[in-house]
Amino acid sequence: MPFTQKELQDILAMDDESLRELILTITKAAGGSVAKAATLTSDIPSLKKLMSRLTPAEAEALLSKAGKGKSEDIYRIIKNSRK
Repeated sequence: MPFTQKELQDILAMDDESLRELILTITKAAGGSVAKAATLTSDIPSLKKLMSRLTPAEAEALLSKAGKGKSEDIYRIIKNSRK
């Protein structure tokens, strides 16, 4: 699953509420803590700033930490959010 610069740019171009919803959807799909995700998404501008520093390879490495099945689900959620 190669993660492209365009995909990162598309995510960063999302409005704050859409990005917040995307993160919460990904968190639930990955079995993560919704409470922690809610805290993380309380400052979307700072989160976008951090995300803007990621290379596609770093984003893909981060995504792969969820494991093959979950990372595929997350990638599919990301792709679908851009339609």
